[in-house]
Amino acid sequence: KIMQEMIKEIEKMNILKKRSFKHSSVSVVFTAVVILLVLLANAVLSLLASMYSLYFDLTSSELWTLSDAAKEVISQAEGEITITFCHDRDYIEANTYAQYISNTAKEIEKEFPNVHLRYINSKLEPHLLKDYKTTADTKIRETDIIVEKGDASKRAIGEKPNEFRKYSLEAFFIRDNTVGIWAYNGEEVFASAFLAVTADMTPKAYFTEGHNESLGESDISAFASIIQLAGYEVGRINLMTEEIPEDCRLLIINDPKSDFKGRSIYDPTAKSEIKEIEKFLERNNSLMVFLSPDVDISEWENLPYFLDSWGIVFGDGTVTDKGNSIDIDGKALVAEYTPFDEDGDHTIAASLHKELSGADAPPMTIVKSARPIMVSETYTAGINEEGKPTYTYENNAGNTKYREMSTALISTRNATLEKNGEVVDRKGGYNLLTITQELNQKDNHSYKAYVMAAGTKFFTSADYLESNAYGNRDLMYYAFRVMGRENVPADIDFKVFAKTDIENMTAADAIRTTVLLVTLIPLAVAVCGVVIVTRRKYR
Repeated sequence: KIMQEMIKEIEKMNILKKRSFKHSSVSVVFTAVVILLVLLANAVLSLLASMYSLYFDLTSSELWTLSDAAKEVISQAEGEITITFCHDRDYIEANTYAQYISNTAKEIEKEFPNVHLRYINSKLEPHLLKDYKTTADTKIRETDIIVEKGDASKRAIGEKPNEFRKYSLEAFFIRDNTVGIWAYNGEEVFASAFLAVTADMTPKAYFTEGHNESLGESDISAFASIIQLAGYEVGRINLMTEEIPEDCRLLIINDPKSDFKGRSIYDPTAKSEIKEIEKFLERNNSLMVFLSPDVDISEWENLPYFLDSWGIVFGDGTVTDKGNSIDIDGKALVAEYTPFDEDGDHTIAASLHKELSGADAPPMTIVKSARPIMVSETYTAGINEEGKPTYTYENNAGNTKYREMSTALISTRNATLEKNGEVVDRKGGYNLLTITQELNQKDNHSYKAYVMAAGTKFFTSADYLESNAYGNRDLMYYAFRVMGRENVPADIDFKVFAKTDIENMTAADAIRTTVLLVTLIPLAVAVCGVVIVTRRKYR
């Protein structure tokens, strides 16, 4: 009887096992089918999203959305435009960084019917890209992007491409030596490329050479990149051996170590660099001069004489302000923007920074290791109705010529002037960056010319141009807009991958943040832990 009962129990267990097995099998099959359906749906949706750009941009900086500012600038580019990626689309979009660029290009193509997008495999079809080589040694890389005037798909075989610009993948991103790539700049690069290739004539900007100027890669690479984004081609020129081309719109004198040759009043027939610059400015053009305090100009005659006629007198010594600087020795000055009357006429200098200084939280503009800029004695200081200075200085050079110099950046009143480690002046309020405009009538034609001056070679340093914590980059953009005659996409912001607000911290901010992280947050966590443990104990 006991054996019979045991057999019955075993049979019951087998039946349960069989039923459990059946249920388990159904569950496994059902789960597998659901997973397959999810995978299939994901593949289909991914394909559709890739083909028709179906997605929602939830990033804080809208990395995947074409901004209104970019749309406004791109709309100014007339005619057909082609964007060419130098590899298959799958390869481009598998690259994390190239995918950003491809996505922006697709957004532009979708928004503007005159923009066409194509992908060419540079490894399998190199013959289709060989005409984009500017020299025999030029290489077309798989990650290069080419922007070309016209619809490239309609160009006949063997026909040379129209005006084009070739960019590396790195050109679309902002990098920092400490954090690496930290922002995406694709909209601005594409917008400036469109304006450049569709322009009737691409303007040139030349750095002068022959005076041991600071022209190394670390000195001008970041500045040159911004000039190119502003729509210029960048080059170098020796004014003693070369004529300034007609399509040159901007000359840049970057920290020369010796004087320029010649003054037109001495010998009109002799070769004169100063005379070449004067003639250049008479053709509606612009000049930028950067001169650091490390250079002794006490024995110079020609360049100082020329600049004096534009109201610019470079002083001796270095402006120092330890209370308003981002470094310990007080030489990396946080410059102040000159005030302007919103109800009255803006000065030329104020127009450079009004967008920055008028912001709710104006960015810091850094002027490092700078000599002060004095005002020529031939200029008269402007005074408003209340008897306050307007930071403008006027000079009437004849009945048909008028020059106005104005200050854009100044030091605080607490700044001092040091020379050889000793304080030589304490009046403060030194001019750090100025711009002079000339209005002239000549041969029944009117023209405007501009000379911008800064007593430092570091204003255009990569440390300040490639950081969104400072206003140097935007100020240079506004300078191109005011001084140049070309369209400049100055209102397109780059898109930051991660916040870098710590760059903008003062010492007080850093202390408060440290206290918050080290004490308050751990204390709050500890209190929560005590409350939870106590409630569980007495439940």
